[in-house]
Amino acid sequence: MSIEDNLRIVRLIDTYGVLLTSKKLAVISDYYFDNLTLAEIGDNYGISRQAVRDSISQSIKSLESYEEKLKIISKEKCVIEKLEKVSMRITDEVLKQDIEKIISELRG
Repeated sequence: MSIEDNLRIVRLIDTYGVLLTSKKLAVISDYYFDNLTLAEIGDNYGISRQAVRDSISQSIKSLESYEEKLKIISKEKCVIEKLEKVSMRITDEVLKQDIEKIISELRG
């Protein structure tokens, strides 16, 4: 899995993770945020490595489904792109800084 894929999944977790069950969120967070192995996660929760892999896979599918339906991440990206275009055309430095601050906050 590429770095871009991992970053996309982390973004999905940040945005929609609260919609997962607490156990699924814990498992996927252990994997993507705490960099634990499947074996370590399995030991922590008393489940097999395959069960951990299945949980992560199901969680990713759920997160992608949420984004497909709600489009929060894609809408946010669109807003950022539009703000960047506006910012490039503005000559008022105070206003430009305000817009850049908004962009920074949206990016997290």
